[in-house]
Amino acid sequence: MHNCSLQSNGHRCQVRSVPHLDPPDPELHAFGMHLRRLREARGLTLEELASRSGMSFRGVVYIEHGRRNPSLTSLLNLARGLQTEPSALLTVFDSCDWSGDSS
Repeated sequence: MHNCSLQSNGHRCQVRSVPHLDPPDPELHAFGMHLRRLREARGLTLEELASRSGMSFRGVVYIEHGRRNPSLTSLLNLARGLQTEPSALLTVFDSCDWSGDSS
């Protein structure tokens, strides 16, 4: 982002990078897209997955959007909420091309 010019009160405003606007990490983005596909295939809303997983709605949203790196505990909770094996959450990385594209 940028620094503003000197303001009339003598202070400079500094605008810092906003994490939710920064591009997501490719691995986190691919995982988030995979999680979303799994959730939608089961007909679950974000709210339902969060509730079933014992996680916050915002936490699940951040993971799906590639903005949060889920812990092992979160992965286990998400698998429980999706009623799937934990390894199913990581199958997106099994191929050489895990770009997260749905094609």
